[in-house]
Amino acid sequence: MWKYRCKSHLIALVVAFLVGLCLSAVVFASGIDMSSDMLSSSLSSVPGVDTESLKQVLTYLQNNMWILYVGDALLISGIINIIYIGQYVTSRFNISPWIVMCLIFFLPEYMIYIGAILVVPAFIVCIYGMLSLRKSISKERREFNFTSDDELVRMYKIHHELDESYKDLAKTCRKNVRKLTGIYALGIVALFVILIAVNNMMLLAVLLMFYLFAFNLVLRYRAVSLLPITKLLYEDCNPEACASAIIYYCTNSKGHTRLCQHTLLAQCLIYLNDAELAQDVLISYPRKDASSSLQYWSLMSYIYYMLKDEEALSRCKEEAQNIRLHYGRAGVMIQSEEMAAIENKIHLMDGDLNTCKKYYLQGLQRVNFPFQQVDSCYYIALISFVEEDYKLARLYFEKVVELGNRMYFVKKAKNYLDKIEKINPETSSDEVEYS
Repeated sequence: MWKYRCKSHLIALVVAFLVGLCLSAVVFASGIDMSSDMLSSSLSSVPGVDTESLKQVLTYLQNNMWILYVGDALLISGIINIIYIGQYVTSRFNISPWIVMCLIFFLPEYMIYIGAILVVPAFIVCIYGMLSLRKSISKERREFNFTSDDELVRMYKIHHELDESYKDLAKTCRKNVRKLTGIYALGIVALFVILIAVNNMMLLAVLLMFYLFAFNLVLRYRAVSLLPITKLLYEDCNPEACASAIIYYCTNSKGHTRLCQHTLLAQCLIYLNDAELAQDVLISYPRKDASSSLQYWSLMSYIYYMLKDEEALSRCKEEAQNIRLHYGRAGVMIQSEEMAAIENKIHLMDGDLNTCKKYYLQGLQRVNFPFQQVDSCYYIALISFVEEDYKLARLYFEKVVELGNRMYFVKKAKNYLDKIEKINPETSSDEVEYS
């Protein structure tokens, strides 16, 4: 998991270091004489300090200002570094994030110094992690006979239609996301300035709370910017349109694709009955935290069920069980729901149809989106067909046809309806109450 964090960690360290250099240059350039006098007077009052040696040191620093610039830059980088290290420690060792936040708040100087000391080791580790991750992803991609996202898109076009009518929608979403990303980046720069310029701890605490609220708000609007694409699958039940919009969203002006939204694209491919391509998409999915890892193994369980790989399906269950979400009761509920979905796929594989039917019937009562309703209805109908309950099977297959739009379940449901018509033409769905 840590390797997926290396790129963002490295970029944050480099940006923080450059910002620190710039701010330090501005501060010292505007008041170097005053700063050196203040430093000299404060240090000369300390018992045991040799005044002559102190003057030599200050003179040396004045003639080599880059040392001060680098020192300040390392301190700024240390702030970011300790935050990223804290995030990794909490997710890796199941420690509450509040413990790390309290340490940073009550022992800020020690934490910053620790972060600054570990900047160079973190830089080296991040480079190693990025190279190692890239190597492993490239190796896995070669095993599946594709080398890049462009190749993956080419494979998609072979199996499915890329609908150009959703190109403008994708461009609009990309513009909105870029604007909000720019605002977020400017906010981080402003935060660095505040950390250096503000000396009042109460005022600093209030400003930090304000920035945390503002950052969360920006991230929320950023996520909302992608809703028009997400709705194509979740509400319109059109995985082909959603996949087309994602691909156009991830394709630059030169025609090169760098995939993001891996989980949404994988879901589209699952509901287009293309499990192998969905598996290819998830190879480069960044599992940066517990939530993304849980989502990854949940999707992979669906893929392995479609591929009839029982051993891999069991591995998904084991991996998902080892994940811990730090969201309190909400985290427990999310994990229990994902684990229930994975176990249900295992029951389907084992032929425990009664248990699966109960799961899907209960799922219909709590589904939030039409595509989930179609999924549940299809499997209830399929199980009912196997159990020769043709009246119930007809009812739910007709519901799939009604709501499913372009999901592959619709085509299969129509085939089963034809079979039911041949087996038992007297069956009427009007006699069965939909639940």
